[in-house]
Amino acid sequence: MTKKILIMEKAIELFSKNGVESTSIQDITNACGISKGAFYLSFKSKDDLLVEITNYFIKKIIAKQNEILNDSIPKENKITLFFFHSFKLLEDHYSFISMCMRENFQPMNNEVIKKIKELNSILDQSLLTIIQQTFGEKAEHFKYDLLLVVRGLLISYTEFITTRPQKYNLEHLANSLAEKVNIIVEYSNLHFVTEQMWNLIGSSNFDELISKEHILSLLEPLDGHYKENPLIDESIQLLIDEMKKENPRLAILTGLVSNLQKYEEFSLIVFLIKQYAANIQTVSIEQEGAVNSRPLTPP
Repeated sequence: MTKKILIMEKAIELFSKNGVESTSIQDITNACGISKGAFYLSFKSKDDLLVEITNYFIKKIIAKQNEILNDSIPKENKITLFFFHSFKLLEDHYSFISMCMRENFQPMNNEVIKKIKELNSILDQSLLTIIQQTFGEKAEHFKYDLLLVVRGLLISYTEFITTRPQKYNLEHLANSLAEKVNIIVEYSNLHFVTEQMWNLIGSSNFDELISKEHILSLLEPLDGHYKENPLIDESIQLLIDEMKKENPRLAILTGLVSNLQKYEEFSLIVFLIKQYAANIQTVSIEQEGAVNSRPLTPP
């Protein structure tokens, strides 16, 4: 375990027990058995530590989303797995998450707020993709309503669990909620949220996240930091080179991303590049369809 990870894990323990505001840097260094100087070698401040803890959870969450989105997962299992992994994360980090909910923790750090907004945007897009993979055309006309239903079930049952702490059968809970979602899909005829309504806020934010510029801003700081793992090091270098091209090759991006897929620390980059590639492919198909649908001009 690196010193940075040690500090983060001890900080999470203390934040869970005492709250964020009541925990000082001195408390954290005492728990780690290190000096304040050693702390500042890893983090500039407590705010910087909070940003990194936010990143820590974001990478864990997105790593599971990447697993569910993988084509090897049967479509009938995806919604169930979405619920299961969400509640498993709650179970594994119950003290910290319940503290945040109990204290109605509102981060004042602008970087933390930005990252939480980005995570919400990513999770919405991930869930929307899971819905499309699972139900296809059957839910196409009310996919945004369904997204809000699934999100609402997740939030409501999370609140229920955190206010009634005990050991829960998460597999049964996930199956129960997936059954409810399937019933809604089977019997719903009306929808409320249109794509235009949804995109009033959400679409532009996510489009920025999957832009070449944003992806490069995540990749470039990693260049040269993984010399001990030549496969990762070379994959990052080649991804940077490919993303800088006017028209990155999707097959190359897919192959390089697969080299990073199993590492949790790259989960955000893997997700964004896959979404970027899917977006480019969709645009390409639409353009090809538009060309093929043009009427032939008689000679």
